[in-house]
Amino acid sequence: MRKKIFTLSSTLLILHLGLIGLKAQQAPPPARAGVLILESERPESQAIRGLREGLKALGYNEKRNILLEIRNAKADPGALKALAGELVGRKVGLLFTIGTRATQAAQAATSEIPVVFVHAVDPMASGFIKSMTNPGGNLTGVASFAQQATEKRLEIFKEIVPKMRRVFIFYDVNNPFVRENLGRTVGPKLGLELVEKPIKSAEELKNSIHSLQQREGDGLFHVPDHLVESQADFLLQVTRQKALPTMFHEEIWTIKGALAAYGPSYYHMGRQAAGFVDKILKGKRPQELPVERSSKFELIINYRVANAMGLTVPPAVLKKADKVIR
Repeated sequence: MRKKIFTLSSTLLILHLGLIGLKAQQAPPPARAGVLILESERPESQAIRGLREGLKALGYNEKRNILLEIRNAKADPGALKALAGELVGRKVGLLFTIGTRATQAAQAATSEIPVVFVHAVDPMASGFIKSMTNPGGNLTGVASFAQQATEKRLEIFKEIVPKMRRVFIFYDVNNPFVRENLGRTVGPKLGLELVEKPIKSAEELKNSIHSLQQREGDGLFHVPDHLVESQADFLLQVTRQKALPTMFHEEIWTIKGALAAYGPSYYHMGRQAAGFVDKILKGKRPQELPVERSSKFELIINYRVANAMGLTVPPAVLKKADKVIR
């Protein structure tokens, strides 16, 4: 009797193990998504965090049914081409890009692999899509049109620093998107003199800001621009020394010492983009997925910087802030 029970148990165990092995054989390999970023210390890291949490909410589990292969150019734009080519060579199911330059590299690397972008400016003007509703080609994603929020950012800057009368705006003379979005219309309405500082190089930027003839009521206003952002750490160091209030468009700069920032939440853009990744992995084509606008903009104020500069931020403005760094 014991022998029969043992034999039956052994048989059941073998069948059970066989079924497990069969399921393992039948389980499809994890989908692979290539992630291309220029610099992990900037909003890219927030976008990736949002992407991961968005995918998790949609039922994805890293290593079990999706793998994110991240390639970081570490602030070297010249490295993006090779990294994009490497991901394409690995035959990933799609590419996830953050920012203009990473998206440009992905677009140049492939016309077949779907590309889902998180993009700060106008993807049509950048040549990534034909239209918001009909992207065409192999690119789609989430765009914030951050430069079109220039007027709103200026208004908030004036609210934070009511006594401000003049703002300096540095920008790359070769950047057409910036030239068209400098807030020239709203500036005078706010009682602000906009002093444009077009530059051609990082060295010119450094010389220009050192030679500023500063007076009370001045501020520095940033419009999204790669050349200026490449020198943001230097800018923040000098403006702190000069007690010059600054307004940027990304949270990372307030963490590093800017007075305030108003712009798209890269974390929420990453979560939005997770929906595109999910649909593409399930068979949708990029051209079937209209580009979405960023669903959330955030105001961040660095209260410590304000105190160090002797500025009193109006309580009503502090209440409106999404985050206050104290």
